[in-house]
Amino acid sequence: MRYQLTEIERFPAQIEPGVLYYSQEFKMCAHRCACGCGDVIQLPVDNQNYRITVGAKGVTLRPSIGNWNVCDAHYYITDGGVEWMPTWSAEQVAAGRAAEDARRDNYYARKATWSKRIKLWLVSLLSWFRRG
Repeated sequence: MRYQLTEIERFPAQIEPGVLYYSQEFKMCAHRCACGCGDVIQLPVDNQNYRITVGAKGVTLRPSIGNWNVCDAHYYITDGGVEWMPTWSAEQVAAGRAAEDARRDNYYARKATWSKRIKLWLVSLLSWFRRG
């Protein structure tokens, strides 16, 4: 199985095998599972989740894809090809999901703190202008 990147505005009704669809607007990608089970895998593409790069040999998607709910496939898409990885145990899947949740929670907590700091700074600045 090889994948080619197709950039789209809207996802098609039919996801074709061997195509990695990417919507920059929605920051999402979708493809059919590499094992051939037919499952459509949709993944977020941003700084906190998956990254897509395109090189001379083809598309690369990182980190690995684990289809733990359907077929237990575990693979990377590298230079358009599939690199198979060992299947994870239920404990590994649970630990991976917990680590991913913690990473996201930390990211959004930091982002919220930064937003609060900006709001406080703006309120202070506005107060200063009103006094003067």
